[in-house]
Amino acid sequence: MVTVPADLPVVRELSRNPEARRWLENLPRLIDEVRDTFGLTLAAPLHGGSCSWVAPATLPDGTPVIVKIGWPHREMYGEPAALRLWAGRGAVRLLGHDPARHALILHRCDPGDQLAAHDAPPRDRLHIGATVLRTLWAAGLPEATPADPIESLVDVTADWADLVEERMSRLRPAYDPGLVAEGARLLRDLPASAPHEVLLHGDFNPGNILSSADTWLAIDPKPMIGDPAYDVWPLLEQIDDPYACPDPGEVLRARIALLAEDLDLEPGRIAAWCVARKVELALWMAHHGREREGSAQLHEAAVMARSM
Repeated sequence: MVTVPADLPVVRELSRNPEARRWLENLPRLIDEVRDTFGLTLAAPLHGGSCSWVAPATLPDGTPVIVKIGWPHREMYGEPAALRLWAGRGAVRLLGHDPARHALILHRCDPGDQLAAHDAPPRDRLHIGATVLRTLWAAGLPEATPADPIESLVDVTADWADLVEERMSRLRPAYDPGLVAEGARLLRDLPASAPHEVLLHGDFNPGNILSSADTWLAIDPKPMIGDPAYDVWPLLEQIDDPYACPDPGEVLRARIALLAEDLDLEPGRIAAWCVARKVELALWMAHHGREREGSAQLHEAAVMARSM
């Protein structure tokens, strides 16, 4: 079995990143070492994820698991600590951890269907996602350790705001400067004004919510500590495409109201975070030569801003 085929998304993505190429070169060795350390029987890798190698496996006692070996980068360092705190409540359970190789042995969700592909109406899927989020947030805050640091949302989004402004100034894309400036302001102001803080999932899109027996569990967190309203945007927009509806503003307002009630959040904070994150994404796209796609994100941010 070829453990690192050339068509894996992680290979395609990281081969374009000079900082990650050494890790990619060492990946077959890392896989062998993790396999031997945990006594795994590996299956073919999954074709998903752009920053980690993921494959089904079984432990020596026959337990089905998922093995995940991550490229070391800022967003992934806090994942083990978050999974330990959640302990299988709302998120996949961590069964083993090799910190030297950034490898996780995870409970395998069965049947493992994504909420994004669930055949329930969007409203029902939003309620399902909100239930998972409430469970995650109820776990409290972890004690950060040097080995498993969990960053503050205040620090992360302040860095993003700086990048938004630097990229706007350097690249000069054909973007609305007022909307970009508002997005940068929100990235700084929203975390500092949070009414309370929770352990955030950080990437709560419907593709990261899987069916497991009679419940739903989150996978692939990028955990931070901060404003709970930050977590809502991907769920709100990626259940389906609200901007393809005849009246996207009406759809957005209804979804924001539903999630605000389910999660006990201020509707205005949910909408403001959506604007801030879409502005950040638009400038990221411009930085990566995708200005046209970034323009579409800014157009949608403007629609969201009008719905506030």
